[in-house]
Amino acid sequence: MALLIAAVHTSALALLVLAALLAGAGQGMGQLGGLSLLNSGVPPHRLAEANAALNVGGYLPAGLLSVSAGYLSDAVGLTGGATVFGAVLLAFAVLGGLLVLTGRRRTTS
Repeated sequence: MALLIAAVHTSALALLVLAALLAGAGQGMGQLGGLSLLNSGVPPHRLAEANAALNVGGYLPAGLLSVSAGYLSDAVGLTGGATVFGAVLLAFAVLGGLLVLTGRRRTTS
């Protein structure tokens, strides 16, 4: 997200491409992690149902975020909209990482 913000502020195409590649890699790893958790914890006869729920739970918020970013960019401009979008997603990522770390500490101690 920091690269996205930097790319928009500097109008650097290379940074934008790099930000898109990193976002795609992160999304892919998240999808792999979610599917791995499903396969390890869901009975085989319920996997299709669980996979559908995972996709709805992942892609619905992603779609809403994209539409919200578009409306925000219309209201405040591309640079401001992308900055707010990137900052909000960055904050959510940091918060999610902290929650994972604190959850692991509780389970290992």
